[in-house]
Amino acid sequence: MQNLISDQVDVLKQRLVEHQLIFDNAIVGIGALHERVITRCNRRFEEIFGYGPGELDNQNVRILYPSTEAFDRIGRIGYGYLLNHNVYSDERVMKRKNGEIFWCNVDLKPLNSTNPQRDVVMIFQDISQRKASEAREQLAYEHLEQLVNERTRKLNDANEALRTEIRLRKEAEEVLLVSREKYRVLFETFPIGISITNDQGQVIEINQALRRIASRTLLATLMGGGKKTSMSLIRADGAPLTYEQLPNVLALKEQRVVADVEVGVSYGDSQIRWFSVTAAPIAVKGYGVVVTHTEITERKRTSELESLNRAELSHVSRLNMMGEMAATIIHELGQPLSATLNYLHGCELRLESKDYAPELFHSAISQAICNAERAAAIVKHLRQQCMRQIGPEFVPTDINVLIEEMIIFLDFERRQYGITILPSLGKGLPTLLADPLEIKQVILNLFKNAIEAMSTTEESNRLLEVTTLWGQQRWIEVSVADRGHGVSKKQLARIFKPFFTTKQSGLGLGLAICRSIIEAHGGRLTAGNNLHGGATFRFTLPANR
Repeated sequence: MQNLISDQVDVLKQRLVEHQLIFDNAIVGIGALHERVITRCNRRFEEIFGYGPGELDNQNVRILYPSTEAFDRIGRIGYGYLLNHNVYSDERVMKRKNGEIFWCNVDLKPLNSTNPQRDVVMIFQDISQRKASEAREQLAYEHLEQLVNERTRKLNDANEALRTEIRLRKEAEEVLLVSREKYRVLFETFPIGISITNDQGQVIEINQALRRIASRTLLATLMGGGKKTSMSLIRADGAPLTYEQLPNVLALKEQRVVADVEVGVSYGDSQIRWFSVTAAPIAVKGYGVVVTHTEITERKRTSELESLNRAELSHVSRLNMMGEMAATIIHELGQPLSATLNYLHGCELRLESKDYAPELFHSAISQAICNAERAAAIVKHLRQQCMRQIGPEFVPTDINVLIEEMIIFLDFERRQYGITILPSLGKGLPTLLADPLEIKQVILNLFKNAIEAMSTTEESNRLLEVTTLWGQQRWIEVSVADRGHGVSKKQLARIFKPFFTTKQSGLGLGLAICRSIIEAHGGRLTAGNNLHGGATFRFTLPANR
């Protein structure tokens, strides 16, 4: 029996030695706590916390925690859990001897289940490297997640932008479709004839208005399609219109808008149809120009009739004016004719008496010829003013020369009324492209009006100032200023209207005809009062440059 007990003791000692070896060489830290005081721990336990052999013996486990708050909090949680489950495990932050904070895995096993706080075995594993690896993995994961989220956001933004673009394109297509339909309706219902050509100048589309006013042959003639027809094209001045001069050809060749070109289509039997043609290039591939055709035949005829009526009215006005000047002209002719007769009678008497000096005889003949030529010039000018009824003849004209001729022409009337004419004619003026006779009629009318307006003015103040100058934008300006009674505001509003007159015997056509003549020359006639009294009539005409 004693031997049996001895053998069992030896076995227990052997096992105790084995357990001690396992305890001392375990790869995890193992410590025994009594009332939260370390009573014993293995070497691995000391190494994990950075202590030397035996330094942790009889130490309160509090020194292993990073703070008192952590010690109390974890203790409450751990020991509370042990009471219910008899085991506890967690991962926590602990503190080494040198103050370093690290992660470890802790397992608690109470030796007394009824009082787990009394005696407890603690097993520690250093998991700092795993935690660091997990942290790196977590950072990598978070970074990857951030990248994925960023990529997802960008993809969502791209998708949203694509959806927006698709929506906008769809809306734009709908707007374009509506706009195209509106322009299609406008194109077909527009009252002006419209044709569209390709980039070779061939007509590819025409609207209903053009179909109504133009046959295929007429359209081919207007577009210059190269087909020979019985029709021919003429310009506004009556000259033939060549293919290269067609508005659509110029617009296509020069890539510019060619606007409001008057094109006449002659049928060979004196019948002409007139069109106002405008061509504009289209900046779309495959298209050439869009051309509008507006028939202006009636307008041209009306304009021609108006021009003829104006010419007739101008002629009547000149006749009326010349009638008023008849007595003056007769008196003016009397002086050179009387002088001519006197010189000739004197020569006749000298020839009969055979007593004359050749020098005196020659001088008398020269004076007679000079006075006869003067009378002939007066008659010729009067005949021109009264008799011409043909349309205007536009030629390069010097405005100063016309004014000087009219000053000479009215010299007798000027002297009769005691008028002083003060010309201030600009030097170096360009010429006008005008009808000299019509412009002289305007000047004569303005001069006579000014002279008559000063008939009641004191003789010392009867001044007629005529000025010419070359203004900006290539306009020549002529002004006629008097010192008469002026024009009231009410009269200024109606002074250029036909049949309005302030004279008892006037027809009221003079100024209306003057304005019509000036406007036909591309100019403008205006009237206004002077600060020093009297009125100024001013007209402008484009310079021939």
